Amino acid sequence: MFKKMFKDLTENLIDKAQKAAADQGGSPHNEALKAYMDGDMQKVMDVGAASKGIKTMNTATEDPNDPLLQPVHGISIADYAAGMARMGAGCTDAEIAEALGVETPQWAEAKTTWNNRMRSDGTYNVVNVYSKYYGEAQSHPKLATLEPKNKPATTVSSEAAKATLEKLASDKYYFYEIQGALQAAYDNGIDGAQWLVDELGVTISQVNEAGFKWMSDFSIMAAMDDYQEQKKKEYSAKFASEHGTGSIVDDIEF
Repeated sequence: MFKKMFKDLTENLIDKAQKAAADQGGSPHNEALKAYMDGDMQKVMDVGAASKGIKTMNTATEDPNDPLLQPVHGISIADYAAGMARMGAGCTDAEIAEALGVETPQWAEAKTTWNNRMRSDGTYNVVNVYSKYYGEAQSHPKLATLEPKNKPATTVSSEAAKATLEKLASDKYYFYEIQGALQAAYDNGIDGAQWLVDELGVTISQVNEAGFKWMSDFSIMAAMDDYQEQKKKEYSAKFASEHGTGSIVDDIEF
C-alpha cells in the first residue's frame, strides 16, 4: 500500500517539477515537492501520507490511552511483533506462549486481536508501531534468543546462515539483491521461502528482520528500487535457465 502511494505521489511531483507548477505557500503538497527536489524521499512519504490522514513508521505514535494499543492478555504490541518474528523463524505458538508466560489460547487470541486492530485502523498507526517493534525483535527481553525446537531442515551450516544474516544487516545491496531473488523465484513458480532455506539457511522472516532498517527509510527504498529490479531480472534468467520456467533474459552471465 505504502509503496503504491509513494509511487503515485512521486510521479505526481515529478510532473509538477517538470512543469514548474509549484505554488508559493506552505501546503502539504508544496512541502512534499520541496522535499522531493531536495532528494528527501522519506519526508516526501511522510508529508504525502499525512495529507491523506495516514501515519508512516516515522510519524506513528504510541498514545498509552489509545484503545487500539492496549495489551491483550498482557501481550503488548511489542510482544506480538517479536512473537510474529520468531514464528517466521520457525517457532510454534506454544513456544511463543511459553516464553511470554501465557497460555497458548491467550497468545492465539492476542494474535487475532492485534491483527484485527491493524486491519481496522484506517490511519495505519497500529501497523506502523507494529513494524517498528518487528524491526527491534532481536532485542525483545523474552523472545530475542528464542529458537525453534524444530528448525527448517537445511544443509547450510549455522555459521554460514549467521554470516548471511550479518551481511543482510550491514549491506543494503545484498539485502535488495535477495529481495529481487525472492520476487524472481515466485515469478518462476519456485517456492521462494524454501529457496532461502535451501540456499542460504534462513527464513523470509529472518531476512526481513535482519534488513529491516533498509526497508524503513523511503529514501533508501527509492534509491534501491532500480537495483532490486535489475537483480530480479538476473535471478529470473538464472531460474528460468535452471528450471525451464519463464522467459530467459538475454546477455546475462552467471
